[in-house]
Amino acid sequence: MNNLKKTVYLLSIFIVSFFILDYLYPLDIDRLQKPKSTQIYDRNNKLLTIKLSSDGYLRIPLKENELTDNIKRVVLGYEDRYFYDHFGINPLAIIRAIYSNITNQHKIGASTITMQLARMMHHKPRTLKQKLIEIFQALQLEWYYSKDEILTLYLNNAPYGGNIEGFASASYRYFHLPPSSLSLSQIAYLTAIPKNPNKNRPKPNTDINQIKNRLLDRVYKLKILSKKEYNRAKSEKIYVNITPLPNKIPHLSARINSGKKIKTTIDLKLQIKIQNLIKEKCKKLKKYGIYNGSAIVIDNKNMQIVAYIGSQDFYDNRHGGQNDGLRALISPGSTLKPFIYAKALEKGIITPLKKLYDVPLFIDGYKPLNYSKTYLGEVTASEALQYSLNIPAVELDRLLGDNSLYELLKKARIKSLKYSKNYYGSALVLGGWGLPLINNAELFASLANQGIYQPSSYILGKEYKKERILTPQSTYLVSNILANAPRVEFSSYWEFIKNMPKIAFKTGTSAHSKDMLTIGYTPKYTVGVWYGNFSGKASKANKSIHATGLQIASPTLFEIFGLLGQQSWFKKPKKIIQKQICQDAIKIEECKDLVTDNIIKGVKLKTPCKAMRAEVLSYLIENQTIKSIKSLSKHKCYKEWTQYKPLITSPINNKTYIFNKLLPKELKKTALQCYSFEANQTIYWLIDNNPPIISKSGQKIYRYLSPTTHNISCLDEGAKIKNISITNQEL
Repeated sequence: MNNLKKTVYLLSIFIVSFFILDYLYPLDIDRLQKPKSTQIYDRNNKLLTIKLSSDGYLRIPLKENELTDNIKRVVLGYEDRYFYDHFGINPLAIIRAIYSNITNQHKIGASTITMQLARMMHHKPRTLKQKLIEIFQALQLEWYYSKDEILTLYLNNAPYGGNIEGFASASYRYFHLPPSSLSLSQIAYLTAIPKNPNKNRPKPNTDINQIKNRLLDRVYKLKILSKKEYNRAKSEKIYVNITPLPNKIPHLSARINSGKKIKTTIDLKLQIKIQNLIKEKCKKLKKYGIYNGSAIVIDNKNMQIVAYIGSQDFYDNRHGGQNDGLRALISPGSTLKPFIYAKALEKGIITPLKKLYDVPLFIDGYKPLNYSKTYLGEVTASEALQYSLNIPAVELDRLLGDNSLYELLKKARIKSLKYSKNYYGSALVLGGWGLPLINNAELFASLANQGIYQPSSYILGKEYKKERILTPQSTYLVSNILANAPRVEFSSYWEFIKNMPKIAFKTGTSAHSKDMLTIGYTPKYTVGVWYGNFSGKASKANKSIHATGLQIASPTLFEIFGLLGQQSWFKKPKKIIQKQICQDAIKIEECKDLVTDNIIKGVKLKTPCKAMRAEVLSYLIENQTIKSIKSLSKHKCYKEWTQYKPLITSPINNKTYIFNKLLPKELKKTALQCYSFEANQTIYWLIDNNPPIISKSGQKIYRYLSPTTHNISCLDEGAKIKNISITNQEL
């Protein structure tokens, strides 16, 4: 009885002491919760990438369903077969170890898995004091955690050589398999590593099969494995996979550093197909000096990125493959013109068949040109957009005033649009600024989503704020204009597109063909494709190919849509009606040219007076569409038009003209042409300080001007004057 009392007394002291020490020295479990590696999966749970933790380790936590019975049996049989029976320390094992060490037999350890876990919290030298601390903390671990939790913590923190910590980490690194897919032999080898990580980890001179066989022998003797299991595992030859960890979306994974399992919106199968497509295309384009390419595919319904190809090859160091072409600032070329036309449709400035004028435009010495270097004159709004004409787009954007492209981009919160509207001027319309392809594709997705803009996402379940930037009606009309473009004019480039679904697309080409892109969409997907050089070098076009978005990027876009399967088309929204409109250049009294057109119900067609700029009026006079400005005297805009300053169409302001000095003066004359918008068509040329030259509006005269800088003015009968300056050189 006395012995029982003593036992109870000693046990009580032990328990009270434990709780006092536990209060004074609480268990710091955070030491075991180290930064984790980031695991990135596609939308179908296929592994895309494994990234090192923030402190440079491969740490992948073992999932509950990955802790198989085979792992438990082998690990516990080798490390701690009485794990489920002891309370953190194994007294019998301690006594056995002490006896063995005193009697100079081979040294053996007495640490349980729980004690080893406690040691992992400190990594300090093995002294008697430290051993006592580990024993106490092992008791704490047993008090606060279940056995399976302790085993999982151990397997997640055990060293497996180098910067690899955790059983699951070793499984992925050495065998490229999840722990649940490991064979008994592979489990045995991994179990042996923590005893001596530097010696047992895979190295050129390490016989991993010998290591795993020694472990199998031991656990078989303990009757943990059946003879059949033992023989099968012993006979299996295992090999480590020392290839790099998977990184199937390198550009995108560089943006993800969470230390968690991340499920992306990427479709791996589609990603691989498009990556290979871009890579093969760039190989073919090398002869034209084009080395880089990018592509993006967005699911319009939820704005999820299903394919993200930042470059043709991330590991192509020679051509900057690690650059992300979807985030780089590239020229959008002409791709933003559809948004100008959509706003003009909403404001009643145009309808699809409304006539526009592609004639020269003079902006303080700047004369925008079309890609073809020609002007088409009178065209419909649809044709102007399909031909990607520059002058009508610049003019429409000017007429939109405070509803122009600049305001639309600001509403969409485009980050690369950093400066004031005046800073960009007409360059914004023509692609003279930097816009990442991903943002451009997001803008086009708004055309597919009835005018609602929303940034795209590559993390499953993550969505951004929506913003309406256009109406369903204008986006529907523009989509049909863009979709008809290849079948009207471009089908000769690709015979194969006749079997393709209906796709709305727009091409873009920057100056000197540095950027060549195409963006297209259907109700389901938006696709963006870019080719160019990260170095900024221009491509090398030749007679066999024009380095444009149309010829370089568009074929890839159509191939991608071929991979995306069957597509549908947009349903006509409400408030799209057919109505007759007047196509007359300038309507005076009755309309001479009526056509039936699709218009937006409730939007009144109104052509601002300033739409008939001086260049358009001069074009109409020159082509005898109107006889003179006086013939428009009954038009409501007549008074405003007569206030226009004279228009000098030749020579061009601030231009230098070079002549051969050996030629006679008669062949070195400068052409002078000026249009007046006064009823009296008389004009006066003032050249430097010479006497005035009297002429008529639109009449072209020629004068020899000496090789120097000249100040030239055109004065009309209303005392309005236009001044320019040119320089003549004779070489």
